[in-house]
Amino acid sequence: MDKELLQRYVEGNVTIEEIGTVVDWLDASEENVREFMALHKLYDISLLNKQAYKQATSASKQTIPFKKMAYELLKIAAIFLILWIGMQWFYNRPEEENVMAYQTLSVPAGQRAELTLPDNTKVWLNAKSKLTYPTNFEKGSRKVELDGEAFFDITYLEKQPFIVQTDKMSIEVLGTEFNVVDYTDHNISDVSLLKGSVKLKANGVSQEYILKVNEKVQLKDGKLHTSAIVDLDYYKWKEGLLCFNNETVGDIIKKLQLYFDIKIDVKRQELLKFRYTGKFRTKDGVEQVLKVLQLEHKFSYVKNSELNTITIK
Repeated sequence: MDKELLQRYVEGNVTIEEIGTVVDWLDASEENVREFMALHKLYDISLLNKQAYKQATSASKQTIPFKKMAYELLKIAAIFLILWIGMQWFYNRPEEENVMAYQTLSVPAGQRAELTLPDNTKVWLNAKSKLTYPTNFEKGSRKVELDGEAFFDITYLEKQPFIVQTDKMSIEVLGTEFNVVDYTDHNISDVSLLKGSVKLKANGVSQEYILKVNEKVQLKDGKLHTSAIVDLDYYKWKEGLLCFNNETVGDIIKKLQLYFDIKIDVKRQELLKFRYTGKFRTKDGVEQVLKVLQLEHKFSYVKNSELNTITIK
């Protein structure tokens, strides 16, 4: 804020537009209000010192004209009235009028990311995933929006439930560890609970569902399908590993397409039914997975970098 404008505001020599500028500045933060009050205090002290000096050095006693005194008092009163109105609006305005600041973290294909939210909750984001979250959580709730896959280690706050909102689901927790998959442009939606308690509300499903530890719930065709978690290695994706446990080549191909954002066209359909178990480092890329698969299932492939496609023959 321009110091000269603030000084003129304190002295009462400002226009209507300038008053609005200062009030907006006061509304921006408590620090601005404290700075203004400090400046006004200095001005008041200066006025008192000047008045005392005039009285001490005056050769003869003079009285201040009543009209001039009243005018000066009205100016000071008007300044404090504007300040008081601004402060009352700032501290007592409805909560919904507060403008929340949000940040979005997007993870490119073939990568992953880890971050800590304002409440110390830890989040790992998988490839092609996006998380939108407030820079500070409001009282009463903690809510983030997810498009993709993420693993959450929630900080326990009894009176502040944590909510993960996706395109098809809403997951509410108090303190827990769980994995969420819900890519907007892919038909994959599931929640896996590793620790704690999770309450799930899915689009098209009337009743809420409370997950048990080591349970996985998948949303498919408007219904929730539950199963036990049999392979904890899968969740090592947050450590940079792709783990496949007796999965079909067809399912592996789908995941490679999703995580590495590449189109894979399989000409030999019989390959899709074969199964494979193994682990790969995400940073090694999609071709490393294909080269290992080639050792067990004889096939060739051609990569077209310009079209971002791989053709398996």
